[in-house]
Amino acid sequence: MLSRPHLWTLLLLIGGFLTLIATVSGKDCRIDEDLLQQLVSVDPQQHQAAVEQIVRQPDPQLLTSFREILTRKDSSVRRRVTMLVVQAYPEDAFSFFQNCMEPFDLHRQEAAAHGIGYLMDPRVAEVLEKLLSSKHREIRIAALRGLQLQCRNSVMASFQRVIGASQEQSSMVAIDGYQRAMKVLLRSCLKSPADPDLMQAWGKWANSSITSSSRKRWISSLEPESPLATSAAILFESNENWLGRVAPSAGLDYQFSMVNLVSDSTKEIIIHASSSDIENLRSLSYDLDRVIHLRTASDLLFINPSSLSPRWLAGSDPEIASLVFNISGQSFLHAGIGLLNISYWEGRVQNAHQATVRFAGDSGRFLDETVTDEAGQQLWKLKVQSWFEGGHFPESISIYMTGAQVGTRKTHLRLELKFQQVNGQWLLAEGKTFERTESGEEELRAYCEVEPLSLPTPSPVPGEEEPSDDASGQGSTAGSPRE
Repeated sequence: MLSRPHLWTLLLLIGGFLTLIATVSGKDCRIDEDLLQQLVSVDPQQHQAAVEQIVRQPDPQLLTSFREILTRKDSSVRRRVTMLVVQAYPEDAFSFFQNCMEPFDLHRQEAAAHGIGYLMDPRVAEVLEKLLSSKHREIRIAALRGLQLQCRNSVMASFQRVIGASQEQSSMVAIDGYQRAMKVLLRSCLKSPADPDLMQAWGKWANSSITSSSRKRWISSLEPESPLATSAAILFESNENWLGRVAPSAGLDYQFSMVNLVSDSTKEIIIHASSSDIENLRSLSYDLDRVIHLRTASDLLFINPSSLSPRWLAGSDPEIASLVFNISGQSFLHAGIGLLNISYWEGRVQNAHQATVRFAGDSGRFLDETVTDEAGQQLWKLKVQSWFEGGHFPESISIYMTGAQVGTRKTHLRLELKFQQVNGQWLLAEGKTFERTESGEEELRAYCEVEPLSLPTPSPVPGEEEPSDDASGQGSTAGSPRE
């Protein structure tokens, strides 16, 4: 048994030890509080230093504080914390964001819906699908962004392959995430066909098989043998090889060269792309067969006709059929010399209201499309000038843009495009952009050409046998894919 002096000595030692623990714990608490204050600071240097420290030494106990920070109104702080959780706590991220859903807080749930979309987890799509029925539009939009991030992962794998960059993730995992997200979007669109946010998200990421099914569903919903159903079916069948989301039959290998004649800027890019890469990159508005930046009103029609309310238009010429459809609110139409995320003199059409597509009534061969504003003023016209033998692909196309938005100014642009066929694949050969000056004269502003790294297949000659065998137009800077 301890004597009284020894007992007092032991008690003093225990007391000192407990005091030391409390002191250290108090210091840790103060360190955590200081770190959190830095994290939410408006000073970029302070919050960046906090982020770097947490990434180096992620403390799971901080997650409780992060949960409270996500209730703040400041979206920049919430975004910072969201991305920090994704980066520093990959093992805990899913459960963290899922726990942030309840109890309900608008800002926290919005941040969680967006953040969970970054995760390559098979449970993500199911969580986000439930949020699409929220009564709060902010939550629905965040859920859509999360689903689109799931789709984007698959597309980014293709982008990295095409530019020769190393891939940071498994392609198969990314594809699985895309398929789950698209199933959710399709189910939601069928439940809420009038929701413009849903339809826009679905239309952006739908691939060739999904859009083909969309066209068939819309045709089957029409009155059989009606002029609209008959003419639309002919148009779709005749032009599905080059309009909308197309699944190419093979890959492409070529060298692309372009020049901006105003700034004397030049660019050369080598492309090696598989057929799946070509299709995937269409969701980013990158068409490796069209090559240049080009999105048309007819592309919209071929992607999701039911959202545009097309109608058949009777004309004076019985050999020409016309479809008219509403494209109000669509920031879709653009054309410019460029490839991937680089462009020269890219013009965009604003305030588009209505589009009219004309085509041969018997064959469905595309003639032209015209886009007007609400007052009936023409903003855009695309015309196929000639076709390759067989009529499956255009050989030359002209595009006229009245008041095209090029950076911060408006101007009149004309694009002349010539195409080639490479082993049966449709591919741009040459593109030119002209600007109409104040004097009324046209001047060449940008030029591009495409040289296949394999010999093009010559067009058959009648009577001969086929062989057996910047903001102101100065350009944009290459970097990551455009959002």
